[in-house]
Amino acid sequence: MMGLMSRALLAAKRCLDVRFLRFLVVGGFNTLFGFGLFYTVLRLSGAPMFALTFSTILAILFNFMTTGGLVFRNTERRRLLPFFGVYVIVYLYNAAGLTIFQAAGVDAGLAGLLLLPGAVLISYALNRSFVFASKPIERTRAT
Repeated sequence: MMGLMSRALLAAKRCLDVRFLRFLVVGGFNTLFGFGLFYTVLRLSGAPMFALTFSTILAILFNFMTTGGLVFRNTERRRLLPFFGVYVIVYLYNAAGLTIFQAAGVDAGLAGLLLLPGAVLISYALNRSFVFASKPIERTRAT
């Protein structure tokens, strides 16, 4: 029984060593935090865009520490501004989607939930490529 438990723990550790899987696990936690905050503020205020803006702003620093530290293993402060930029893009995606869904008569809470998969993919791709890239993007000067 103990051998099986050890093998299961080792397999789980290997899975978590894969960056995208770590991103999904940490992202799930971040999503619960961010969506829970959005939904709570939405129900308390009745204002979808306020709830989206408020929850996004509060979630940025939280997500930077968890995503940067646990997924990409890098929380250098110089990466915070590009990380914020990623979340501006994710915010714009969510704001546009929320507006479209609401115009179609979809409840704002459900709309936020339906937009999550796209937001996850956008944030992972942009964070991996621009914020926490393995190799810094080299800029060349025009001569």
